[in-house]
Amino acid sequence: MQQRIKPALVAALLAFALLAMLTGAMNLRSYRLERDMIASLLSGHDLKLEERARATLPVQMARALFLSRHERIDEARDLLNYLSERGDSASRTSVFYNLGNLLLRQALARLEADEIDQAIPLIALSKDAYRRALELDPGHWDSKYNLEVAMRISPEIERVDNNQKDDQEEGNPKKLWTTLPGFPRGQP
Repeated sequence: MQQRIKPALVAALLAFALLAMLTGAMNLRSYRLERDMIASLLSGHDLKLEERARATLPVQMARALFLSRHERIDEARDLLNYLSERGDSASRTSVFYNLGNLLLRQALARLEADEIDQAIPLIALSKDAYRRALELDPGHWDSKYNLEVAMRISPEIERVDNNQKDDQEEGNPKKLWTTLPGFPRGQP
């Protein structure tokens, strides 16, 4: 009886080992494919349509960064909005943080071009994205910091925008200059 059990046990162990090797090989292949897609994006080449369809979340995040760096902002924003509804809490936090960064960069570009009316809604959207990231992970320090930056810019815009309207009526246009004072010292 023991002789029959040994060959069956050995066969089961071999089948298990073979299955483990096959799974490891498939994971390695998918890791290499993901790495190659990200390398392609970093080198400045967009993914083909069939590659986009099977891309993992990290690859799609890299593609959103690629799109924003190549001035395809609307496509990057659409992709990040799509990704914000997928994945686990940590990946969604990262998506909302990156979406907030994209919107805040757009707003700052508008401010530098003196397009204050276009910058205000972008700042509001960036603050919303940072808040959503903080809802998912209240300890996400980068989101807290960038939310504070966006909150400090916003009142400046409204104040300067009102002053500019008054000054333009007088014929004296002013430029926008935002300040980011240091962190307060002492008790809150």
